[in-house]
Amino acid sequence: MKLSGMILVCALIFSTYTNASEAIGYYSSGKLKDGDSIIERGTPVHKLFMQRGRFFGTQIMQDTISDAADFVRQTYPDAEQLQIGDIAQKGGGVLKEHGSHQNGLDADIVYLTKNKKLQSQNAAFWEEEFVKNGVVSENLDLERSLNLFRYLVTTHPVERIFVDVAIKKAFCTYAKKNNLLTDKDYVEALRRLRVEDLHTNHFHMRLTCPKTDMSCKSQAAVPAGSGC
Repeated sequence: MKLSGMILVCALIFSTYTNASEAIGYYSSGKLKDGDSIIERGTPVHKLFMQRGRFFGTQIMQDTISDAADFVRQTYPDAEQLQIGDIAQKGGGVLKEHGSHQNGLDADIVYLTKNKKLQSQNAAFWEEEFVKNGVVSENLDLERSLNLFRYLVTTHPVERIFVDVAIKKAFCTYAKKNNLLTDKDYVEALRRLRVEDLHTNHFHMRLTCPKTDMSCKSQAAVPAGSGC
């Protein structure tokens, strides 16, 4: 390769690297540099709370969401589009209604449902609750949602998936009933499901810090086992 060609290649590599997104700081105390917009990408998802403008995340987050949407569409052709709530604002930082979502590595996603109904993109809040008086709604599709979790944790850098306590129990009951606890991939998916309040209407996907983001601070690893 001629010197001029080598210089051009190096310049392109450097440009790609310098323009890449960067997660800075911790999930609940950080910011986002050069965030990627799910709207500008045209990712085939159903984006909720459009008026909030919380479209931004790291490139790896947007890739993960896009791949998850593809998985749902290809595995369950009759399913609803993946419904995405808040990711982060441009530049990251503090978000009203959230203690995290600050560095582009958190995203809220609606559980897959049996009636496949899409919520309004202009609604101010979630339109469906999946837990009432500690009982999980029959509309929550346990099989499809768990298979989505299994896909995510075995193919992408998913650190945690926050769910309501009743929903975690429902997934554990489903896994036991269907003899899935002998499958290491399902065990790993259940391991990543962490109980957290205020997740009766969506799950919260959190990614690990990208190795290239030197200022990003990861959370401690989750304990071993399914947690069931």
